[in-house]
Amino acid sequence: MDDGMNGFNSGFVYRTTVDAAGAGSSVLAFHVARYRHSGERAWRAAIDAGRVLVNGRRAEPEQQLAAGDALEFHRAPWREPDAPESFDVAFEDDDVLVVVKPANLQVLPAGPFSSRTLLELVRRSDSSRAEAAPAHRLGRGTSGLIAFGKTALGRSALARQLRELTLGKTYLAWVEGARLPPSFAARQPITRVPHGPLTIHAAAAHGRPSWTRVRVLRRAGERALVAAQPITGRPDQIRIHLAAAGAPIVGDPLFGPGGVPKSDVPPGTGGYLLHAAALSFTHPRSGARVRLKSSPDWLVGVPQSRVAS
Repeated sequence: MDDGMNGFNSGFVYRTTVDAAGAGSSVLAFHVARYRHSGERAWRAAIDAGRVLVNGRRAEPEQQLAAGDALEFHRAPWREPDAPESFDVAFEDDDVLVVVKPANLQVLPAGPFSSRTLLELVRRSDSSRAEAAPAHRLGRGTSGLIAFGKTALGRSALARQLRELTLGKTYLAWVEGARLPPSFAARQPITRVPHGPLTIHAAAAHGRPSWTRVRVLRRAGERALVAAQPITGRPDQIRIHLAAAGAPIVGDPLFGPGGVPKSDVPPGTGGYLLHAAALSFTHPRSGARVRLKSSPDWLVGVPQSRVAS
């Protein structure tokens, strides 16, 4: 993908609105507390350089904020990490597009990625996809099926099905799970927890209710191939629930026993074997049920020795 001169993107504008909790804070204090990836010195330099605006006007570091103030941070162009530059199409018509996302491709702009995202790849690939928006999310390291609404009808219908839990999703995962029962329901609550200067989602007793159905498809020594159906949709839910069940996904560098972080690797670090293998939805125009399947490349390396009963 051509990101512009010398491989740099065009920068990005981050927007937020000051809430009641942030009212009364200075511009500098608000950004230091809210965006902990950068310290006070870096934020002061950005504000002094005119890259932070309040209600469309250049901000001062000690300027006091009020609830409802509109903030903009104009990030300078930067060179993004390498990422896959293509995708396969599983289904497409005037209203809906379903693609197979490769692993290590972020869906939406965040962190070090702005132009090297699935959203930008899809929108640039064809004029009919210029307003396409994903109905759900896949982690950067997760591969597989993801649905986009191309029209207002497609976007609203898919969003409604996601809310009503009628957008069916099944994932395949290769796990360290010799002792898993044939099937079970994982229900560990999930919430945000500190992770270095950032926060991530992880299992926690005080978290939001979460539910994943898991079924063992095949066992091979100390590992198993499982099908996981997330009923709720918390970030990293399947990775968290499988780790909490004592069956972390092979190659997962982040989640360990209990469904909590086992290392300080950044969120989004890939290498784990998780694939969105089946997707079903009611078509927004015809009303027909659409069912799609996809097989991960890594499945060919999974031993065929014993199928679970």
